[in-house]
Amino acid sequence: MKKLLINIKEQKQVSYPIFIGEDILFKITSLCDLSKYSKIAVVTDKVVEKLLLKNSRQFLPENSFIIVLPYGERAKNIDCVEEIWRELFENGCDRKSIVINIGGGVITDIGGFAASTYMRGIPFINAPTTLLSQVDASIGGKTGINFNEIKNLVGTFDQPKAIIIDTSVLKTLPEREFVSGFGEIIKHGLISDKNYFEYVTSKKPYEFTQEELVGIIEKSCELKGSFVGEDEKEGELRKTINFGHTIGHALESLSFETDKPLTHGEAISIGMVAESYISVFTNLLKENEIGIIKNGFVHAGLPISYKNIDEKRVLEKIKGDKKNERGLTNFTLLRGIGKSLINQKVSSKIILDALKKINEL
Repeated sequence: MKKLLINIKEQKQVSYPIFIGEDILFKITSLCDLSKYSKIAVVTDKVVEKLLLKNSRQFLPENSFIIVLPYGERAKNIDCVEEIWRELFENGCDRKSIVINIGGGVITDIGGFAASTYMRGIPFINAPTTLLSQVDASIGGKTGINFNEIKNLVGTFDQPKAIIIDTSVLKTLPEREFVSGFGEIIKHGLISDKNYFEYVTSKKPYEFTQEELVGIIEKSCELKGSFVGEDEKEGELRKTINFGHTIGHALESLSFETDKPLTHGEAISIGMVAESYISVFTNLLKENEIGIIKNGFVHAGLPISYKNIDEKRVLEKIKGDKKNERGLTNFTLLRGIGKSLINQKVSSKIILDALKKINEL
């Protein structure tokens, strides 16, 4: 097992461990001291409950109970938050209680948000069960829900007490969900480490050994943790990890209205290709580099195009993005593979040109 430590420099003496290893979810009581909490609420979804929590009494203390939410992105709403609050209250949770979020990014986002607002905030632990949430959503203290058809519009910054990353649970994932996680992994290389980008695109996701996968997860956690530790609330540096997300979130939200919704990793992959084109159009990225980037995603089995885009609606979604300031669209762009630039203002015309590119691919 490996242990990383995330230090939040903006908050003195705030740090938390990330435990990474096989079969460690069921050893949570030996990794985290749960004896000091009056109640332990486990937030999960129907799929994870069925796959992993059938025998929860064997590894969870007697004063624990489980809150089960619907599976998927559509559960990330205020109604489900109210359900969590209600069950916390009815089960006698007080300010000495703790929430343990066991699930993918939806669960860590919504469970963290509910915990951070219940009784003005109670602690929580994240135990991410998808590759995407292990390398991204569970790390960094962003919590939230979707509102008014905009992804993550409402939320808080609140750091977990610990993160438990059990790589053995990845064996339960459908292939599409596993591959989706490589969208964020590849992003970490694109924005900050060319050698890492080349490594994680050198094989197809399922060709990496278990040992190599543990190393990849550890490296991605280190890279994201370095941005979060320096800039907890996205004042400047943390904006770097938003690459691909401005357009990606817009496409993801619109895809929910179709019979073929995108996963987060798929949407961000397409978003990164679109924003790479924007980087070319603004003379930051060389033309030949975009070919390398596209090949990397294709080799991983991730999409790089999106057909029949409603460009007007995409622009509307982008304008509602919480990262915008004073009506201007802020992008993180590439100035080479492994190098990025934050706070780039981009015109609607250039955005539309990039959307046309991913529609034509």
